[in-house]
Amino acid sequence: MTHPRRLLAASVVLVLLAAAGCGKDPTSNNIPTGISVQSGDHQAGAVGNALPTTVVFKVVNADGGVPGISVSVAVPPGQGGSGSPRNGKTGAGGLFAVTWTLGGIVGAQTLTATASGGFSATATATASAGAASVVTAVSDVFQNVVVGHAVSLRPSVKVTDAFSNPLPGVAVTFEALTPGEVLTGTAQTTDANGLATLGSWTIGPDAVSYVVRGGIPSGAVAVFEARGIPATVTAVAGDGQTANVGTIVPVLPAVKAARDDGSPLAGVAVTYVISNGGGRVDGGTVVTGLDGTARPTRWVLGTTPGTNRLSAQSQGRDPVTFTATGVAATPASLVAASPTAQTGFFGNYTPSRPAVLVKDAQGNPVAGTPVSFAITQGDGSISGATQTTDFEGRATLASWRLGAAATQAVQTTSPFTPVTFTATPGAPPASTFKITVRYDLTCTGCLAPTVAQRAAFDAAVARWTQLLVRGGPPYLVFEDATPCAPSIIGETVDGVVIYAHLVPIDGVNGVLGQSGPCILRDDPGYLAAEGLMEFDTADLAVLEASGQLNQVILHEMGHVLGFGTIWDFDPFPGQKPANAFLVGFGGLDPFFNGDGARSAFFGSAAAGTTFTGNPVPVEAGGGAGTAYSHWRESRFGSELMTGFLNSGINPLSAITVDQFRDLGYVVNDALADSYTFQASLRSALETPLQLIEGKVPGDIIVINRQGHEARRIPRR
Repeated sequence: MTHPRRLLAASVVLVLLAAAGCGKDPTSNNIPTGISVQSGDHQAGAVGNALPTTVVFKVVNADGGVPGISVSVAVPPGQGGSGSPRNGKTGAGGLFAVTWTLGGIVGAQTLTATASGGFSATATATASAGAASVVTAVSDVFQNVVVGHAVSLRPSVKVTDAFSNPLPGVAVTFEALTPGEVLTGTAQTTDANGLATLGSWTIGPDAVSYVVRGGIPSGAVAVFEARGIPATVTAVAGDGQTANVGTIVPVLPAVKAARDDGSPLAGVAVTYVISNGGGRVDGGTVVTGLDGTARPTRWVLGTTPGTNRLSAQSQGRDPVTFTATGVAATPASLVAASPTAQTGFFGNYTPSRPAVLVKDAQGNPVAGTPVSFAITQGDGSISGATQTTDFEGRATLASWRLGAAATQAVQTTSPFTPVTFTATPGAPPASTFKITVRYDLTCTGCLAPTVAQRAAFDAAVARWTQLLVRGGPPYLVFEDATPCAPSIIGETVDGVVIYAHLVPIDGVNGVLGQSGPCILRDDPGYLAAEGLMEFDTADLAVLEASGQLNQVILHEMGHVLGFGTIWDFDPFPGQKPANAFLVGFGGLDPFFNGDGARSAFFGSAAAGTTFTGNPVPVEAGGGAGTAYSHWRESRFGSELMTGFLNSGINPLSAITVDQFRDLGYVVNDALADSYTFQASLRSALETPLQLIEGKVPGDIIVINRQGHEARRIPRR
């Protein structure tokens, strides 16, 4: 009889021997031997789209599908498209499913899956073009065309899908976008290459841009432009002249633009350019008028005797050349070119600067001739005593400031018969100019002024009414200036009413405030009747503590009176004189061209100082609120009316005072602060505080003498 424990042991040994006798690795069924496309092969679809059927790859070995095997998919370089997911492992049965998005190439495309061990399989698909979505111009999009003529290059477009595959049979519609042009054959269908061309395009009779658009139903378009140019551009005046070197030609060059029938063509841009001889042309870019002609402002010949050439260029036409001969001139006479007798105030710059003309024996201007001036009577002062005649033969004394003598005179000292200029000054009258400051406590957040703030306003009023002797006449007001300033309807304003708003704005060192006129008179000069001064109370407190409050209030009140706010102001174009004192707005070298400010500017130059730029320089930097409305800090330094506040004294100069003379005030510049360029530039070595000024709300209202609105001008 066998023992039970021995039987159990024998059974275990038999099982182990049986297992050993199989000779296999338990994991050998996970090693792949190949991969194939199981489903989703040989599909068709549009470029850029996912195929409707998922592509399934199967990884196998001798036992069948192998799960858990890494697979990656890829498309050939340059084909485009993608498979998703790009990488993963096979699932049950060794399957790996991929969504295939086709690339942009029409025709056969492939997607390859690669399994561990380097086995791969490739699926194929046929891609067709996508929907029409892009319209591209294949002919020139711009051309010059004689007005009234057909274009030489008809607009042609190519229609493609999003992948630039050309599409035949797509409807293309061309349409005219400019009045006057005529199209034919506007409905076209793309050919086998996706191309469609407009039947014909004839532009209108005017020198404007004509535009045609070619589009498809999806909304995609291509735009074509034809610029109307004249049939002819010919010289009609100013060719073959002779003039003294350095002077303007007596007859302005002119060209005429015309149509085929000879009728004048307006609106043609013509640019005049010096091509030989030096000199200069002013106003060189001009547009032909209703008569078809275009002229520059002036042509100044070069300083060397000989031939000068000027070219008139217009788009699409050959240049027209003008010649002029510059000849050496011999000065023969000198005559006055400004009033020889004038009045003024003691200690003030003269209203007019002495000027003379130098001419040759035939009465033509002579340029480049030095002329000297000297004081021959009285105790005044002059600057720029020696001047050189310009292209008009004119020499102008830089400045003449009167002294205390009852009769004063300046005389030329050139070799010619001298010209004498006299002035009979008198005492300045008592000022009748009135400035009324009202503290508006009804505005949102407005606060009452402190004792120091009220004193600063009072001091500014006293200072400006000392310097400005007389302003505009009394005007009745029947217009409400809000939101600029409260209503003063029914009041007759003699001088100016200024409303002061003292309100928290944005804290210390942010926006200081804003100041400017609200209502202007319609008299030439357009002097203020009502204005606004608004300040951030946080900044006022700091300025008060630093001792600079009075200077800032004085500065901002100057803006209400017109400084920088009405320099470039033309409410009645072609009807009344404009304020056109600001030259070069938007550029890098703006300047104020008033004769009064210019005279004081040259008179304020320190001895030995030479200024060669455009007087009087205006600030171009500092951003909105500073640029084009203040004197230039780099030149004026500590002068009060730059956009920057320097420590210490910021003088209110005669230049600023005489700027107000140019605007139309009667002034007494003898009471201006002492100021010279060199002293100013030395003080400007420190870092000044920029007076950041905002924009006054509301339009500027210009009223007539009856008190009603004559113009409403948006504030710049």
